[in-house]
Amino acid sequence: MSHGQSAPIATPNCLCFSNSICLTLPFDHTFGSGLIQLFYCVECDSAYKAFSATSLVRIVHPDHFDTTQVPPVASFPTKTIVDWASFDDFPNPQDHRKLGVDYIYGGLDPFEATVVSPDQGIEFTVLDDEELAEHISQAATGDKLSSWPHWIQGADYPNCPRCKQQMQYIFQLDSEDHLPFLFGYLGTGHITQCPIHKEVVAFGWNAS
Repeated sequence: MSHGQSAPIATPNCLCFSNSICLTLPFDHTFGSGLIQLFYCVECDSAYKAFSATSLVRIVHPDHFDTTQVPPVASFPTKTIVDWASFDDFPNPQDHRKLGVDYIYGGLDPFEATVVSPDQGIEFTVLDDEELAEHISQAATGDKLSSWPHWIQGADYPNCPRCKQQMQYIFQLDSEDHLPFLFGYLGTGHITQCPIHKEVVAFGWNAS
């Protein structure tokens, strides 16, 4: 991108691209610098997959961002992020294991769940609590930058196509929060980024 040029509009590599989600976010030092842009075709069933041809995520470094530019096609009214509200957030149960907390389930009458954290020297059993992991901690729903992803199913971090390292979550886009759109059945979408190749970013979502 040449000096003084603004960020151009792009679209997914999708033949049926007629209705789209277009999202632009400013970056801070945590994830690099510049603007991250998401373009997502709302017509394609395969768009839930990271690195799908029906969505496009990229990082741009314009000297200025021309807010008068609009996508050639749009499904939703334009909204502007004017501020962020900070809050405490916690990992979802799908991320507990990589943080050193695991669960052993056994017994049906009564139902038994044992919490095990060898690094912390913790082990205890709780009876009749089938949602023990969720009661210990779960991530917030809704649109949010950073913190922890709220997974509907299993944790779904893609691997970087360059180095094969697991990518990190950076932004959550939820169904019917600031955007009047459903990802599947009340699904949740996530933008992820390679921690090494910061220009490698992807979008995917899962639903129940």
